[in-house]
Amino acid sequence: MADEKKVEETKEVAIQEEKKAVVRDKMVTDYSLGIFGSQDNFVMATQMSKALADSTIVPQNYQKNWCNCLIAIEQAQRLKVSPMMVMQNLYVIQGRPSWSSSFLIAAINNSGKYDTELQFEETRDKDGKPYSCTAYALKNGRRVEGMEITMEMARAEGWLNKNGSKWKTMPQLMLRYRAASFFARLNCPEITLGLYTKDEITDGDFEEYPMPSDVKAQMKNDVEQYANSVPFEEEQVESVRVDENGQQSMFEEGVNA
Repeated sequence: MADEKKVEETKEVAIQEEKKAVVRDKMVTDYSLGIFGSQDNFVMATQMSKALADSTIVPQNYQKNWCNCLIAIEQAQRLKVSPMMVMQNLYVIQGRPSWSSSFLIAAINNSGKYDTELQFEETRDKDGKPYSCTAYALKNGRRVEGMEITMEMARAEGWLNKNGSKWKTMPQLMLRYRAASFFARLNCPEITLGLYTKDEITDGDFEEYPMPSDVKAQMKNDVEQYANSVPFEEEQVESVRVDENGQQSMFEEGVNA
């Protein structure tokens, strides 16, 4: 009897394993939904992430860290590029993920959103040194441009005084990089995916539209002065009540104002 029971248990285990194999064979991935769009997509992306994390060729931030690789795969899927390309150009600066500026320019050029590649309109000062740069592209005969970046702006924002800054030694290159990042932020933020460039993070230029301290103080004062200052009242409305004999009568009931 014990032997028969053991045989039955063995058969049951074999049947369950066969069912699991069938389920694995029927796994369907549809990356148009994103890697988080379905369980199968996530399982497959996780397996890919773990394989990439075991590689010694990927950048150090991704080695032995399959979670970082998973993020890179998700970014690559949204940009429709190779995960390896994303990992080679996505940096973590001060705890923030950021793109290399050259990758950002390449992403704009390859997006197909504009009729031309990104162009740069530059000026020089009276001494012949690079002074300003504006990035632009053409679409349907219309010029689409970003903000003008000048050396005066770089000086006022403190970009020139950062340790290891390239603004003093490579001003023309840095003007182009910053002009490109401003162009992307204004005209095609879907390409940046909300991330800044490595140069912006390094220069500390990632606090968009900071709220002035006097505005914060005014908001706090308004909350303390006016919050819950209006008494809660009930609005009286007329309703119809029907008694057990079918007779209707009007009465007032309170409802939240």
